[in-house]
Amino acid sequence: MTSRPAPGVPDEAPPKTAAVPATPAGPPDPDTSAANADPDGMQPLIGDTVGERHRLSRRVIAYWRWRWLISLIPTLLLFAALAIVIPWGEWWMRWSLFTVLAVVGIAALVVLPPIRFRVFWYAISPTEIDIQHGIVFIKRSVIPMHRVQSLRVERGPIADHYRMATLRISTAADTLSVSGLGRPEADAVCTRIAELADVADDV
Repeated sequence: MTSRPAPGVPDEAPPKTAAVPATPAGPPDPDTSAANADPDGMQPLIGDTVGERHRLSRRVIAYWRWRWLISLIPTLLLFAALAIVIPWGEWWMRWSLFTVLAVVGIAALVVLPPIRFRVFWYAISPTEIDIQHGIVFIKRSVIPMHRVQSLRVERGPIADHYRMATLRISTAADTLSVSGLGRPEADAVCTRIAELADVADDV
């Protein structure tokens, strides 16, 4: 005895397929591309654009060396006086320590300023001041323009000899110094920041 399917019912149901709408070819949506490139929606800093970075003149290396040498001499004189006045250990031990300190200090004068020169740059936009600085540990400081409270340009005898100046940027929390700017550049940067931040500069 054989069974026969009920009338109107097929032996095997045909596979179901979902209709997929066709996507027209064309360039990607710029808004979608931007969202994919930066999911957090953060704007790049002005210093991220290499063309906006400003570097110092190479004359600043000699300027920094003279400044550090003037700071080093009193320290070496102090250690020499301690080696003479305080009778600790053998005389050769005291003066060996003094010699080591002197050699390390002079080596730092030779090696560190060129490293500092290569690391340093600054960039300014209407909304922020972006500065990279340091020697062993490299720091990047970004100061929102609206947080700038005061500006000051300082010049000493050595800076006058090299026609350089130091720009000090003060906020409510801290003060950042930019040392080794050319005198005209320091005045121009100070004036520009003062105009963008709406503060008075103290030159």
